[in-house]
Amino acid sequence: MTEFERYVVEEHVEDFNDGLISRRELIRRISLITGSATASVALLSAMGCSTTSPGSQPPAPTSRSTSSAQDFATPPAQPVADGVTVKENDPRITVATLDVKGADGAPLISYHAKPTGVSAGGVLVIHENRGLLPHIKDVVRRVATAGFTGLSVDLLSRDGGADKLSDQAAYAAALSKRPVADMVSDVRAALDALSGTGAGEKLGVTGFCFGGGMVWNTLAAGVPVKAAAPFYGPAPGNAGGLATTKAAVHAVYAELDARVNAGKDAIEGALKQSGQPYKITVYPGVDHAFHNDTGARYNATQAEAAWIATVQWFRQYIR
Repeated sequence: MTEFERYVVEEHVEDFNDGLISRRELIRRISLITGSATASVALLSAMGCSTTSPGSQPPAPTSRSTSSAQDFATPPAQPVADGVTVKENDPRITVATLDVKGADGAPLISYHAKPTGVSAGGVLVIHENRGLLPHIKDVVRRVATAGFTGLSVDLLSRDGGADKLSDQAAYAAALSKRPVADMVSDVRAALDALSGTGAGEKLGVTGFCFGGGMVWNTLAAGVPVKAAAPFYGPAPGNAGGLATTKAAVHAVYAELDARVNAGKDAIEGALKQSGQPYKITVYPGVDHAFHNDTGARYNATQAEAAWIATVQWFRQYIR
């Protein structure tokens, strides 16, 4: 398996263990990667994963007792079913079309928002393994309320993106098979498009889950950005490449996310070698994907804290 195929399989197992999906759905999702139910069961057995019964349900999302006053949009106090916290007609922002093309000339499905005032630079948002969904578009708009030009592209644009691959498990399976180098190339193209909006070299990148992993891969490949904020992203296969990054990095981890946290020390070792500013924050009492306000593991208190820290990091280093 590729590193991302294994990552997606492990995410499905984690969902099963947390009681978010049934055994039947677990096998279905993994079969989209392996090609058959028999191969899926064999793979799970080889990984030491039991599929006899799911674990307990995760704790309910925690609401914030108080919300810090900010001059930009933050994650909501309660889960949002439609993924919208900043509307497209919000007076602080303008949602506009931005043409983005890959190195092969293929048009990339994108979503772009900019502040109504002067932009402080550009921030690329890399989606989870479900594609460019309403939640990610909302994060792009939150970026714009913070004074940056925001952009996200669908890394399966050539297959029709999330709109066509609406079965999220099928989307994740297809994404896991795409070569990392090809996805990094699309990230480069998106950053070039952001640069062309007037941001120039004042660029940052953030991403969530799979997208956090792609942030690491982007930095390890030497793609030039001023700042990065990967959220609970799996370590790249070439973690040593992070030793040469020129970006200031704020890495966001979740205390209960043992699977992703296993790569944290190797990443920190490489970041130390880079000589660039970095910070690693492990948010307490939360699990993988705690920032996604449409998901079962959402935690409003820690999501808000992590997002405020991310915006502050970008404001400090994207210049």
